[in-house]
Amino acid sequence: MTWTDHDAREHVTRTEELLARIDELPDAHPREQARAALHAVVELYGECLARVLRHTDATTAAHLAADELLGHVLLVHDLHPDPVATRVRRALQHVRGGEAELLAVDGPVVRVRLRPTGCGASHEALHTAVETAVAWAAPEIERVESTRDAPDAPAALIPVESLFRPGTTAGSR
Repeated sequence: MTWTDHDAREHVTRTEELLARIDELPDAHPREQARAALHAVVELYGECLARVLRHTDATTAAHLAADELLGHVLLVHDLHPDPVATRVRRALQHVRGGEAELLAVDGPVVRVRLRPTGCGASHEALHTAVETAVAWAAPEIERVESTRDAPDAPAALIPVESLFRPGTTAGSR
């Protein structure tokens, strides 16, 4: 059976719901056993993926990482071939409501410059969209800091040079 991206998203949602139910188990011992078994399976699969990647070239690894589901599994195991800044830049290209420019990645913090565009666009809404995009592309990022792009300086109504007689300048008087 081959899943579509939609099928994969539905399965991820169901899996997250099942994982949340582990915390609802009334007895601590079975709850800890379930968590330990889950962690053991995740570690096993992570080692398997690492071994697969050792047998692939950079182009194949990039294709694997570009797949939505595989890319996120690679992120879980810290095996994604793209550095954080590359993933964040790519995510920012798809943010709607304005322009977002990556300024820096400093450990778990991303700094961006935002320029809301369009009718009704706000800095806050754009910041929220950027946070969502960054969390999806780079879950290791803990915080997004944003600055507002400085508004463009208003254009002069009368160019200064037109105030002087031809052949003179402010310094020649």
